[in-house]
Amino acid sequence: MASPAPPIADPQALGSLPTLIDELLEEIFLRLPTPADVARASAACTSFRRIITARSFLRRFRAIHPPPLLGFAAYEGFHPAQPPHPSAPLARAFADAADFSYSFVPAGRWPTPWRPRDVRQGRVLLECTPDCDPAFEYYDTVLLGDLDIAVCDPLSRRYSLLPSIPKTLRGQHKILIDFGLFFAPTGEDEDETTFRVVCVACNKAMVVVFEFTSITGQWHIPAYHNCSSLGTVMPDSRYSSSCHDHEQGRFYWMVPWRNKLLVLDVFSMEISIVNNNLANYHMHDSGKPLIVLGRDRTPEVFFLADCFGDGPTDIIRITKENGSGSSDAWQFENMISLPTQYNYFTLGAAEGFLFLRGTLQDHNSEYLSGYSSDDCSDNSAHLSVEAPDVEYLSLDVKTSERKKICVMKRCFHTVFSYFGYPPPLAKPTI
Repeated sequence: MASPAPPIADPQALGSLPTLIDELLEEIFLRLPTPADVARASAACTSFRRIITARSFLRRFRAIHPPPLLGFAAYEGFHPAQPPHPSAPLARAFADAADFSYSFVPAGRWPTPWRPRDVRQGRVLLECTPDCDPAFEYYDTVLLGDLDIAVCDPLSRRYSLLPSIPKTLRGQHKILIDFGLFFAPTGEDEDETTFRVVCVACNKAMVVVFEFTSITGQWHIPAYHNCSSLGTVMPDSRYSSSCHDHEQGRFYWMVPWRNKLLVLDVFSMEISIVNNNLANYHMHDSGKPLIVLGRDRTPEVFFLADCFGDGPTDIIRITKENGSGSSDAWQFENMISLPTQYNYFTLGAAEGFLFLRGTLQDHNSEYLSGYSSDDCSDNSAHLSVEAPDVEYLSLDVKTSERKKICVMKRCFHTVFSYFGYPPPLAKPTI
């Protein structure tokens, strides 16, 4: 007697099997603990790589895994996180794949190199100006009409040259000085390759906001503010306490006023002045005060202080009282102690971290001084092979945990933290 024929498989079920397998693998990859694990899985076979590089997977992955800190973009290139920092393997892979010499970006009007002014979502905002001396990077004074701007993606090597701010816009005001250049936050529903750039300029009469959007390819003026409420002292260079909170779209400036915060909300394009009593505190000249949003989404100011006369070894935290009826209601929150064998300089703040540089105090004191004349007038001091090691550190404002990110031979006054993903987890941003 013949055996019964095997049941015929449902063709529709067989056809959906590859899709089910892909969905199962996607769930497995999403549960991998670190981006490094996902990157290794991607290298295992082409099928895994196809799933991991799909836009739908990357969106879900980024929502679960915040981008790690990979290093700093600075005047002379990219400086990846080094061991034992947990991001060191990813940072090395990223540095090998990206081009932070910006050689793929066409030259600007001036015989000077492109240099970074902001980093956000994998894009680098570049400028080219008539003068470009790394020893004076912190003190540059740039007229708005002399500013060339580009946006690039060092990983995909794509770029966009922005048009100059038209004379028809600049001509509405007297000579304007570049006072702030940065990326504006983009909405979640916007295309990932679109971007906005904000340029804040000022003179003794006005603070003027210029905005460029890649959708229109044009500049316009969405906001301006009369300077009468700021007093007679105006910044004559980029030496200003500017801090970005991209999530909330708020940008803050303090110096040279010290008793006021100039605030720009780039979502509403409104400029406001917040009074404070911070002038009552002695801020050491080792970097600028850093402004971040605290736990209740109100501004918090961090600055180095010399509490014991031996140099700045403590970070003072001042908070604005939430719900207070007084605009001057600021209070001392706490003090974060730092190792006393180092001299420190504040560099910036992003993603809940403060960034510092530190050098051992037993080295040349003139070299260590944040604003020493030798440091600013003799560029050879920055590049000397005899220069001491300079540590670049992060400080978590919630936990006060310090981590060494990398060591250099150069005392940068300005660095831009790069949070992102290496290949294949990164997609072109332009």
